[in-house]
Amino acid sequence: MKYLMCNLKSNKNLKEILEYKKALKDLPLHHLEFVLFPSTLYLPFFYDASYKVGSQNMSTSLNKPLTGEILAHQLTSLNVKYVLLNHSEAHENSEDILLKIKNATKNHLKVVLCIGEEKEASKEDVLKEIIPRLFSFLNALNEEERKNIIVAYEPLWAINNQNINSIENINEIIKELKQEIKKVFTLDSEIVYGGGINETNFLELSKCDNIDGFLLGNYAINPENIWKIIKML
Repeated sequence: MKYLMCNLKSNKNLKEILEYKKALKDLPLHHLEFVLFPSTLYLPFFYDASYKVGSQNMSTSLNKPLTGEILAHQLTSLNVKYVLLNHSEAHENSEDILLKIKNATKNHLKVVLCIGEEKEASKEDVLKEIIPRLFSFLNALNEEERKNIIVAYEPLWAINNQNINSIENINEIIKELKQEIKKVFTLDSEIVYGGGINETNFLELSKCDNIDGFLLGNYAINPENIWKIIKML
């Protein structure tokens, strides 16, 4: 496994986020790329973190002085390395997402692009739903921009849910996604999985040879859970 990513969403106030940062000090990361996505408000507090930090969103603009927006170059100045896009809770349209991917690439930010089916379905139906959606993004990007993307396969119905698809199906879906991307774009893509991950299913998921890592949501709110997961590896 290569990546462990944690999306804190809008959880935690200032006191709690500082306690959270302290709890993650000295994580035994070894060869693991650990990426934390705190609320944008708290990104400056992680400037000196020993692990990678990502933003939960960013502006479609490169340099316009817009009220309330956060530009890619501002994120870079805070030592941010990743940006999370197209999450089901962000409600973004495709045109805006493409602009953000291009802006991120120009500013050396790695994109974690979320994609997933809305309802539980068979492996074949899942692929029929998500491949056209993913390819609509990849077709509109150049080679450099495509290489800048890590795909996060995150079924919408599994978010905040204790039930997930069968682990075998998840592994096969990601395998076939990689094969299709390789065939169409000659790109060796990296794909992480998110949705319904917990201490019970993580170990089995981590053994899947096609999954490059994980995007944790609610389970990552408690830093003790991150320590538990890392100790399993």
